[in-house]
Amino acid sequence: MRAERLLRLLLHLQTRGQSTVDRLAQSLEVSPRTVQRDLDALSLAGVPVYSIRGRGGGWALLPDYRSRLTGLTPSEVMSVFVGATAHVLADLGLDASSDQAVSKLIASLPEGTRREAEFARQRLLIDHAGWDDRREVPRWLDLCREAVWEERRITITYADWTDPFTVAPLGLVAKARTWYLVAARTDGQLRTYRLGRLTSATLTDDTFTRPPDFDLAGHWAASQREFRATRPSYPIVLRVRDHAVRRFRPTAPMHPETDGWWIIHTDLENPHEACAAVLAQAGNAQVLAPPELTDLVRDASNAISVLHTPATRPTVHGDN
Repeated sequence: MRAERLLRLLLHLQTRGQSTVDRLAQSLEVSPRTVQRDLDALSLAGVPVYSIRGRGGGWALLPDYRSRLTGLTPSEVMSVFVGATAHVLADLGLDASSDQAVSKLIASLPEGTRREAEFARQRLLIDHAGWDDRREVPRWLDLCREAVWEERRITITYADWTDPFTVAPLGLVAKARTWYLVAARTDGQLRTYRLGRLTSATLTDDTFTRPPDFDLAGHWAASQREFRATRPSYPIVLRVRDHAVRRFRPTAPMHPETDGWWIIHTDLENPHEACAAVLAQAGNAQVLAPPELTDLVRDASNAISVLHTPATRPTVHGDN
């Protein structure tokens, strides 16, 4: 997020010339303090920004400086123009801006690179939504985004926790169709909160200093690894028909059998989840191990069979 903001700041100075910190803050929708830190960061990175003191002063770039945003390779072009996630941009209210940005970027590219961009846009589309498109409505997304941008603490009530508490929001993560907030507690520990489980959120006037060594992508990757390592494990072995193989995620090489069956080793969270997964295949999956899962599936199958026999089927209004 900060890299995007630094780029916007640089382009603002490059295209509009000298500007005050207040005007830059208003344009970028951040605090003057954040703009000042970003200007210092650009200077440390070797970008020739300088301040002009006195009445009519502000910040500017050296007159002959121009950032070089051209020279994209075909692979880089594809990653830019194909990699946008539509529903994430829509949640953030940036979908229209994204379309305008793509058009502007394409127009600014050299002729050869422009053709590569148009080629990719017409031939590749990534749609992350499921067919039912049941995603959470990010009720508190705008407030959390403002808090992250402005580096202001928020007071939230989460899930079944009755007492509100205050956190320092460090970043937002969109995973599939769900939004998460990564924040620091008052004791400094980092926590991840699912926005759909927030029952209240209030933006405070209390600012905080973002940890200079915090990297959102690195933290999220480490959190995912930790989650997978501590996730409950229930390994099973199945015999599965070839057209149902894709329903399972193998944890070892699969072995083919005759007549289109495969032996699959996979891992689910608990016996009940495994039983439901097998029953969902409607006879296209057979449990080989462990024995207790075989018993669960057989008992569940018998119960389903009893419920669907004519003698136990209740009369439904409208039946003949």
